[in-house]
Amino acid sequence: MKASWRERNPSFLLALFFALTALLYSSFVVSFSVAQAAEQAKINAPAPDFALPDLEGKEISLSSLKGKVLILTFWSIYCQPCRQEMPMMDSLYQKYRSEGLDVVGVNIDRDPLASVQNFVKENRLTFPILLDRERSAMRAYRGHFLPSTFLIDRSGIIVDKVVGIRDWSTPEHRGAIEKLLKKK
Repeated sequence: MKASWRERNPSFLLALFFALTALLYSSFVVSFSVAQAAEQAKINAPAPDFALPDLEGKEISLSSLKGKVLILTFWSIYCQPCRQEMPMMDSLYQKYRSEGLDVVGVNIDRDPLASVQNFVKENRLTFPILLDRERSAMRAYRGHFLPSTFLIDRSGIIVDKVVGIRDWSTPEHRGAIEKLLKKK
């Protein structure tokens, strides 16, 4: 009696089973990741409130800044794009703070305070730096990559989320900030 095709090729069937399983799993993961990413952006939603200490130990809450246009950025001294972006953030802060712009940098490092203070001093940053050593605020904003920056309007609504470095000196990006500053 002649053996059936399945009996002669059991490894092929096993490989086919694993290939189909992997294909189904990967399509589930991709669709889940896309849905999760869309949920994380939270554009047009209220900015989650938090309270964190600044470099002097004074606690500052996000809600205390309501009424101002806010650039909220999560960063680390070990993140090269963050290090490049921070001076641009300070330039924006210097240019527009009298018009109602606030910039808040939320540092997520667990290093000694002096490390963050040295970075701020070396780069002559003048905007508030808050410390999120437990990363609770970062989790609330679902900022999984650095830098993660949120543009928040005067009423406390997130209007934009930027993952990665942005050149804040371009007319397009400054224009977006100026447009928000004109809204009262």
